[in-house]
Amino acid sequence: MREEMIMGLWELFVIALGLSMDAFAVSICKGLSVKRCSMKHMLICGLYFGLFQGGMPLIGYILGSQFESMVSAIA
Repeated sequence: MREEMIMGLWELFVIALGLSMDAFAVSICKGLSVKRCSMKHMLICGLYFGLFQGGMPLIGYILGSQFESMVSAIA
């Protein structure tokens, strides 16, 4: 049962690829919408991206752990 809980390398790669494609698409759109970009603006955008892209899998893991018993009962 412990092996099922540990995320494999393939799953980790797929999640990282999905998150990177999402961040790339949003950063392209954000870059095209800004007329003049300063270093402060770039750092703030990078900080927001990093926090949200790192926080989303963490929140998903925490919520998944909380509802594991209910999902297991149905599955």
